[in-house]
Amino acid sequence: MKKIKIINQIQNDKNIIINHFSIHKRILTKRIQNFLKILIIFYSLIFFCRNYFFLHSKKEIIIDNKLDITKENNIDFSKFKTTIKPIAFYNPNIYLINETNNNSKNFLWNNNTLDEINTHIKLAKMHGIYGFGFHYFNSNQKCIFNEPLDIIISNPNLTINFLLIWENNEFFGVKELWDNNNISEFFDGIKKYIIDKRYIKYDNKPIIGINRGDFNEISINNLRQKFRENNLSEIFILSKSNDKNIKYLYDKKIYNGLYYSTSYDSLQQIIFYFNNTHNYLYTHLLYENLKFPFNINSKNKNDTYIFRISIPVQNCPITGPQKNIKIYGDYTPDKFYFLNKIIIDWTKKLYNNDSQYIFIDGFTKDNFLESNDKTGFSNINSFSKALYGLPLLVPNLTKNNLSKLQKGVFILVQAHVFYTDILPEVVNKTNNIPAPFDLYVTTNTKEKKSIIEKYLKINSKANKYEILITENKGRDAIPFLIQVKNIITNYKYICHIHTKKHGYTIDEGENWRIYLYENLLGNKNIVSKILSDFENDEKLGFFFPDHYHIQFNYIYNWNRANAKQINHFFEILFPKMKIKVGDTLDFPVGNMFWARTKAIYQLFDDKIIKLCPKENGQIDGTVLHGIERVWLYLVKINGFFYKCNLYYLY
Repeated sequence: MKKIKIINQIQNDKNIIINHFSIHKRILTKRIQNFLKILIIFYSLIFFCRNYFFLHSKKEIIIDNKLDITKENNIDFSKFKTTIKPIAFYNPNIYLINETNNNSKNFLWNNNTLDEINTHIKLAKMHGIYGFGFHYFNSNQKCIFNEPLDIIISNPNLTINFLLIWENNEFFGVKELWDNNNISEFFDGIKKYIIDKRYIKYDNKPIIGINRGDFNEISINNLRQKFRENNLSEIFILSKSNDKNIKYLYDKKIYNGLYYSTSYDSLQQIIFYFNNTHNYLYTHLLYENLKFPFNINSKNKNDTYIFRISIPVQNCPITGPQKNIKIYGDYTPDKFYFLNKIIIDWTKKLYNNDSQYIFIDGFTKDNFLESNDKTGFSNINSFSKALYGLPLLVPNLTKNNLSKLQKGVFILVQAHVFYTDILPEVVNKTNNIPAPFDLYVTTNTKEKKSIIEKYLKINSKANKYEILITENKGRDAIPFLIQVKNIITNYKYICHIHTKKHGYTIDEGENWRIYLYENLLGNKNIVSKILSDFENDEKLGFFFPDHYHIQFNYIYNWNRANAKQINHFFEILFPKMKIKVGDTLDFPVGNMFWARTKAIYQLFDDKIIKLCPKENGQIDGTVLHGIERVWLYLVKINGFFYKCNLYYLY
């Protein structure tokens, strides 16, 4: 019995010991778990703080290294001929010197003497300007706005045509209505101008513009009657097409009204549509918001007359997602050139030779003459080239400096040829390079390589060519990096293109590729201009065509995934530099460009190449899209500038 008790006691003691150790173990385990949790939280906080501090201690790179517009000297175009009759609004330079409580304003005439006006007339004729449009203010006060017109009237030797645009007197704090007294006063004021032999007419009728006036059908008819009573001819009324009062003219079938468009606001809404007409590329204007009260394509051309106005504004609004602007987000003289080509082509198709008027707003120093010290005569030169049907880069007016590039092979051209049917286009364009170059080609099959090799051997003007087969991975970007990573620093300049076929649609992709090819390699004059810009400016590091019009919305939808890719590149390439990209975005959409090799060479690195994912039809946010967007940041880091131009519009 005692033995049993002893055994039970031992068992109980054993259980107590086991329970004790079990409890101790659980407590110890719990303590270890809590310690590990605290440790994890501690290191997580350290890691978070480190990353937060590291991220916010990085210097943000902003793309602000775009070169200014090239300054141009004045060019004399007087030897050329055209049927187009440009009318430029001639605005005097004035200063407001005081303003009283009753809102009347006093202006100071800015010394527009006879000599200065004569100089402007000579410049206008040199550039094909047919005449001046003067804003006429019908006021009982002395109106200095009318003084340039009076100077011309009093000097018959100033051989410039002109017309009047009546302005309501809001400048003088008085808004007049078109009653009979106003009509009589207005007629008496303008009669001496109308009867001048230099006054511009349409169908032998004097053109009179009405701007910002409260007029109606009765006042217009009264003005016409006033001319008849004085044995003067019928008049043509000119008014803005978006003027609310235009309905009075149109609804009553007063078909001899003359309309012009567009206003500054509607300039922002221009979209380019491309049509192949009569075996040449014709570009037409379409307005999104501006609705005409008549059909501009009407077969009955006697019902309406529409004349275009181009505005060489120096600072168009910035294109961005907050503004529904499709093109012209960043004004340049070359864009102004193409706008005028469109307007001139449209006018020639719609009107016969004696009525091909267009309007320019306006002929002043800030808008159309010497725009500023940076651009010189770029605006008016661009207009005249379009007016006379000349290319934007006129050969005998383009200064090239390529002599050094003829002494060796300084140019590398890399082309990714996935579609071999585009190969003839690639070769034809690269053959336009006016200096020795080496051609490096990548493709993805032996069959394609054989086709490419045979074609290059017969047709390419390259100093030498090499063809590399790469995996069908990385589209054009990774094969580009792979092929030239070990040789890029052997060359001074590099051009990258590829056989792009697709955009949002196949047709869009074709047009987009043609647009990029033409602006990079379109003809010898274009390539010479690009290379000369590089040779003449050692700080120019990168050139790409201005953005293709369809891509504007895409460009400015900034994707943070692409920013992460770029930042990752910089962590790899510049581990000692604390840099990151900001939200400012610009890049060569389509990934075709010219570059100075010193400005971009770091990206050609195996560490970047290894990041490339497998091809899976990715649309955005990959290494490939990061590579397309990194160039201008890399150019800036290396201390260079970039520029983009538009030499060709498809």
